[in-house]
Amino acid sequence: MELFLAVITASCVFVVVFILVATFVVQRRVARKYAPKRKISTVNISVGESDQHKEVKDGETKPEEERMPQSELNVKPLSVNYHFTRQCNYNCGFCFHTAKTSFVLPLEQAKRGLELLKEKGMEKINFSGGEPFIVKRGDFVGELCRFCKIDLALPSVTIVSNGSLVTEKWFEKYGKYLDILAISCDSFNPDVNETIGRQQGNKNHLQSLRQVREWCYQYKIAFKINTVVNTYNQEEDMTEPIQELNPCRWKVFQCLLIGGENAGSEALRHAESFVVSDDDFKNFLIRHKSVSCLVPESNDFMRNSYLILDEYMRFLDCTKGNKDPSKSILDVGVDNALLFSGFDEKMFFKRGGKYVWSKADLRLEW
Repeated sequence: MELFLAVITASCVFVVVFILVATFVVQRRVARKYAPKRKISTVNISVGESDQHKEVKDGETKPEEERMPQSELNVKPLSVNYHFTRQCNYNCGFCFHTAKTSFVLPLEQAKRGLELLKEKGMEKINFSGGEPFIVKRGDFVGELCRFCKIDLALPSVTIVSNGSLVTEKWFEKYGKYLDILAISCDSFNPDVNETIGRQQGNKNHLQSLRQVREWCYQYKIAFKINTVVNTYNQEEDMTEPIQELNPCRWKVFQCLLIGGENAGSEALRHAESFVVSDDDFKNFLIRHKSVSCLVPESNDFMRNSYLILDEYMRFLDCTKGNKDPSKSILDVGVDNALLFSGFDEKMFFKRGGKYVWSKADLRLEW
């Protein structure tokens, strides 16, 4: 009898334990099935020519190299400034793109780079330097203008020049391919221009300016003036001569320091003495508020809002106060090079970087 009771008791204990274990297992399975899952996001990081995929848990901070590159944000090279030469016949004391090399790409390679930019959305190309007309007496920039307007059908082809090397023969040959020609002029006082370095020998910069203005009118090219406000012209009133010349735009810049170019031990220029304060720049703008074509650009607006391509077709990143080059678009393509351009697209639009830039749309009275 006692043995029988012991067997019954052991059987009951076994059943209870089995039920408890079974209940526990079922609960775990249900919990796993319906429990909220932690999200895992995958970030595609470009490293050289290969891609890496890394898992980053929600809430964790991504390392700097894993953050979304600019190309993923649909930045496109709408307007590009191609400084194909650093050589210049002037010696402006505040120049921020100095003659550190004498290199110029072969014409066909330059055309190939421009074609790559057009494929990625470029609508406007601005040729600058140095002095663009110094290379092959203007034929190099002329052929680039022809290529961009005829072969690439760009809406806008422009040049920034000091005007001293421009000839009427150039206008006759290439004028039809150019939308806007901008001439740099920082003063209407010959002595100030000489102090700044805005002249060569006995050439009269203001005479060249006015002559180019007449040729632009004659050959139906929009005429623009660029001025850098500095310590030597900040008190000048340019209202009357600017209104007389009547440019389509008068771009007024605040003198900007760029390490390795016009500031620092390795620079070819030392522009510290040319720099004006924000208040001085504002006062200059106030003095010329009646000039309707004035377009001001302070240091904050200017520094990172331009896509600058150097003589090797490398984008130059100015975000750290100097010019850090990308690899050439001819070697790595436009998208890859853009990642290292430092380009601030929002500031580009904020400063009015997109404007009516085709002479066909300007409807100027010639």
